[in-house]
Amino acid sequence: MIQGLVAFVALVGLLVILTEPLREDRESFAEWFAREEVKPLLAESLVRDATGRLVLAPSPDLAAYMAGNPDFWFFATDGVTTIEGGAARSMNLFDGDQVNAHAPAFHFGIRHSRIALMFGGHRGDIGDGVRAWLADRLQRWLAALIVVTACTTLVIARLVHFLLRPVQRAAQAAAAPAPGQRVPALPEAGVPVEILPLVTATNAAFARLDEEHERQRRFIANAAHELRTPIAILGVRLDELPEGPAKLALRHDVKRLTMLADQLLDVERLQRGGIDGSRRVDVVALAREVVAEMGPLAIGLGSTLSFDTALPRLELRGDEHALRGVFLNLVSNALTHGGANIAIDMRVRADGSVEVADTGVGIVPEARGRVFDAFQRSGGGGGAGLGLYIVREVLRAHGASIDLRDGHPGAVFLIRFPPSGTLSVVDAGA
Repeated sequence: MIQGLVAFVALVGLLVILTEPLREDRESFAEWFAREEVKPLLAESLVRDATGRLVLAPSPDLAAYMAGNPDFWFFATDGVTTIEGGAARSMNLFDGDQVNAHAPAFHFGIRHSRIALMFGGHRGDIGDGVRAWLADRLQRWLAALIVVTACTTLVIARLVHFLLRPVQRAAQAAAAPAPGQRVPALPEAGVPVEILPLVTATNAAFARLDEEHERQRRFIANAAHELRTPIAILGVRLDELPEGPAKLALRHDVKRLTMLADQLLDVERLQRGGIDGSRRVDVVALAREVVAEMGPLAIGLGSTLSFDTALPRLELRGDEHALRGVFLNLVSNALTHGGANIAIDMRVRADGSVEVADTGVGIVPEARGRVFDAFQRSGGGGGAGLGLYIVREVLRAHGASIDLRDGHPGAVFLIRFPPSGTLSVVDAGA
């Protein structure tokens, strides 16, 4: 918009210059342009000598012009010295002491004084006149046009910035919410009337999106709650069956269904900001419990699950249920997508980070960039693709981060918890 306005101002300035012949009082275009050709020739030939007296020093161009136009005459004066040239002496330029009123008069400056110039009998090619006129006008006015355009650009930019401040505030309000957060209504106060319908329509669209998002969130929560009861009943009835490969496979399926329902509930809790960070959690004890809980399932699938820690305790202020879900999801992800007969190792390192590594098939390079996105599966097998998404969001809510690395073979997930402000390492004597 600013560039368009500046271009318009520059175009208007050029049109003012280029339409000068249309605005002048003239007999014909040919005569006007012929005079425009003569004026610079005379102006460059009228100079002052060493004493400051006005003299004529014809330039080669003026001499050639006068030789080709024997009827050409001119009269110039600075009020002190008068110069006549060409056929001026035979043209009866003076009537007493007064200059003939029919002679055209022009003025130009030379050395801080003003020269009056009259001439006639001029003839010339209209093309030469146009070129001489353009060269003179562009030389005199182009610099001024550039300065005016630069000043106009500055004024327009400041004015547009001032007028669009309400629009900028609305854009900042739209960009402020994080993904998953509700977008507040954009401020409409002070917005220009030309843009107000766009802001109003955007607010209405945001309201419809929030309403639909809330409807989907309630549906997910209700579906997850409804699933938990039949899954629990299925687990109880499964316990009544005799042991065998079929029962082990069914137990694995029930475990996956239970985790899916829990994941849906975790998504719903995250979307409504349901992370409780007020309690202190021992990360070492929590990881050990998860390994003990998932160990039988891993053994039943022909895999191994181990735990190792370089610290006896690692306390973190956060949500124990949500962090338990993080470890469960990482182990379950390895069991589900790592393949058969793999080794999974969960380690609490000396720097307070937690590492979950497996010797499975790993994750293909092209999928690593989106493995933490919702509904993206990290490998083969089933699942809804929510586990790693929930892991990342829960850790973000705790100020922690998670990275995926190549395990050669398999995959390694490294969790880095926040600095010591919310995390405390407790030694063996504590």
